[in-house]
Amino acid sequence: MRSFGTVRGICLLLMMVGMWEGLAGCGRRVMRIDLVPVEERLTPEVIEWGDAGRFTRDRIAMIQVSGLIANTKASGLLSTGNNPVSDFRETLDAIARDPSVKAVVLRINSPGGTVTASDMMYKDLLEFKRKTNKPVVTCMMDVCASGGYYLSCASDYRVAYPTTITGSIGVIIETINLNGTLRKLGITNEAVKSGPNKDMGSPFKKPAGADSPLTANDRELLQAMVNQFYAGFREVVKKSPNRIVESDWPMVTDGRVLTGRDAAKLGLIDEVGDLDSAIRKAKELAKIERARIIMYTRRDEYRGSVYANSPTPSAQMNMINLNVDIGDLLPHGQSQFLYLWTGFEE
Repeated sequence: MRSFGTVRGICLLLMMVGMWEGLAGCGRRVMRIDLVPVEERLTPEVIEWGDAGRFTRDRIAMIQVSGLIANTKASGLLSTGNNPVSDFRETLDAIARDPSVKAVVLRINSPGGTVTASDMMYKDLLEFKRKTNKPVVTCMMDVCASGGYYLSCASDYRVAYPTTITGSIGVIIETINLNGTLRKLGITNEAVKSGPNKDMGSPFKKPAGADSPLTANDRELLQAMVNQFYAGFREVVKKSPNRIVESDWPMVTDGRVLTGRDAAKLGLIDEVGDLDSAIRKAKELAKIERARIIMYTRRDEYRGSVYANSPTPSAQMNMINLNVDIGDLLPHGQSQFLYLWTGFEE
């Protein structure tokens, strides 16, 4: 019976693959399904020899932080992804145990994420530097905004492409009210609560007005929390290596985004450059001339160069808007405090 069930399960998978191919049309498509557990431990893999000879033992480790920063597993069709906060911590621990790694290049492509997850990764990186004394250079890719910029503040040096979108120093909490829509559908609700503020920000609470989902009291309480997190963000930026002049502080911390070129002029980053610039700076800070470039990967995660492991499509830029899927950050419709650049509003 068990073998019959196994065969039936495989047949169902093959039928699903056939259906997928039919939906995909004539274009070339590949579907990968892991039927058995694979080795999950991180192992070092040389992704570029660069100027290092075969007898060069020194290494520079590259860490990729891509997509939304949240303490939750990413999910997709027929698969579950990894937790970026957990992966980051695991990678730092592996590098800390490797004496051949002399420096780290942190490659960030992220619009940010939750307040807590951003702070967790920031503090993990600070603790890594304290324990190992290994320099960390951040290379900002397409987007390194809000929580991504927050994380970069723990590094020793920051490089951005001239076209990088960075900054967005601030906090946001998005609220939504469904009360009117539910009433039109004939659905009513009533909250039995222990105190007047227990349903603060609830999407089912009667709104204060047609264009005011929050009551004045709710807005005041939430604003106080936003201000507290914002003050913490500003303090993190002040503690980081920066060249921001005092008169520019109100402007650069008002939530706006900047290009890499403008960020360098205002002192939010150290240099306009590229990934190779970041690697050269890492060697300089580590006081080494040659090094292999490695990444800590799991089995079957092939890396062919320092540009491998391209950014995940969680942030898609076009000429009008940056569309960010924040569904994973808002479980069951709940609002969260975010260090997140949500893009241009029309």
